[in-house]
Parts: sequence; C-alpha cells; structure tokens
Amino acid sequence: MKPRFLLDEQLSRRLAEAAVRAGLDVTAVKGSELAGLDDRSILLAAAAQERILVTCNIRHFAPLMTDLINSGVTPKGLVKISAKSFHPGDLRGILRALVELAARIERGEVDPSMGITLKRGR
Repeated sequence: MKPRFLLDEQLSRRLAEAAVRAGLDVTAVKGSELAGLDDRSILLAAAAQERILVTCNIRHFAPLMTDLINSGVTPKGLVKISAKSFHPGDLRGILRALVELAARIERGEVDPSMGITLKRGR
C-alpha cells in the first residue's frame, strides 16, 4: 500500500510540494488548519488521516507515539529526521530519502508504525 505522509511544522511546504511532484502522497502542517497545534493534536490528526508523521522533533514525538498506542490510538507511523543526518533545510537530501523510504514501505521492507529514522541512502 502506498504510504501517506504528513510533514510536521518545521518542514517546509516546498518539501511537500516537491514530494508530491515526485509521486508521493504528502501534505504539510505548515500553512494548513493544523498549523500551530500542539504535538499531540498533530499526531492525532496524522492518525485520523491515516498518515505517517514526518518530523525533526524526535524528542517530543517518540514518547507521544507510545502514549497514543497505550491509549488505544493506532498511528500509521512516525518518520524521525535526525539533525545528525539531515539539516531541516536539506530539501533534496530529505526528499531523496523520503522517496526511497516510501518505496521500501510499499514493498513491505519497512514498517514505520513504531517509528523509523530517515537515513541517507537507505
């Protein structure tokens, strides 16, 4: 199944637009009705929309994933972008890695439901 992504607020709409041009199903928090909401609300919205949340905010979202799962909500997943691997402004690098990750998810090689870290060249 083709993955659907929601880009957290610190990721640009330009990245979302480039991802859509690359054939991915991506929307962005920035500039949407979700802009400015707290992290839990964004993760709940991603779950309700059956989207995998893509974020650089690892410290906040990892524990929220656990809390939501424990409360009975089943998020589609979490893609964490580490500052050690990517700068949030590295649109090309993040896009390439996201396209590759989407293909791997679609082939069943990767399950982002409990969280996965986006990596270069993987």
